[in-house]
Amino acid sequence: MSVDDFADSRNVIRWPTTRVKPGKGLQLNQRELSDNGFQVIRKYGLDVMQLERDLDQLSGGQLYYSDRMGSLCHQYSVLPETDNFSEQMACGGFHTDFMFQPNPPSHIALLCLKPDPRHPFYGRNQIVHMRPFLEKMQLIFGVAEQDLKNLMLIYDFAEHGRFEKPLISDFEDKTIFRFHEKLLSNGQQKVLFAPDMPLASMLNAVMMDVMVEVSLDSGDLLILSNHNALHRRGECSVEFSGIAGKWLAREMASIRFNL
Repeated sequence: MSVDDFADSRNVIRWPTTRVKPGKGLQLNQRELSDNGFQVIRKYGLDVMQLERDLDQLSGGQLYYSDRMGSLCHQYSVLPETDNFSEQMACGGFHTDFMFQPNPPSHIALLCLKPDPRHPFYGRNQIVHMRPFLEKMQLIFGVAEQDLKNLMLIYDFAEHGRFEKPLISDFEDKTIFRFHEKLLSNGQQKVLFAPDMPLASMLNAVMMDVMVEVSLDSGDLLILSNHNALHRRGECSVEFSGIAGKWLAREMASIRFNL
């Protein structure tokens, strides 16, 4: 989470106004993305510049550029001490990338450059698809999709103030997720369908029930729907290499794009 997530940020540059002709270097399985909210491409490779070129062609030039990072691709690793959610060792929170922006990117590409150095199953990507989430909310708590569209969740972010967004919202003739678990305010209003259970606990319980875990090895590429699915990263570890004189950690590259 960074300042780029917020609509009043001057560091976010919108989609390019011109489109390039889509190429054939990287093929997405639209059925898999629709049914599961993600697609895994094993052994894609470690060439980050190639990924950027492939996605530029695939998206017709609709890559999400961050002026703060000064690049289309965000490369990061887990650190022993950091305030940045994506770099922390602790388990992340389910979220939508750039959820506070008027037009959040439709897809995210996550390329694993190095897996967790100590535990191969640490740092798993956990994904919640909207359809099973809505079905379980209805089945367990009797909460309908329209109830969630009407429910305004409260978010607190010290440097930017208080925000209110519905968990489920209409966007360009479809329904999308808008959520960030780590930024939820502790002072959520009481709602009729959750009088005796904290709303955050209710949502997390259902998300944990329906989520799918994906383990990525070096060179594996994960494509996520940022509109139909929430995602987070599991707990990570770090290891200090005395020979190299540096910390070894999970390393990732991410690009957001539109289709």
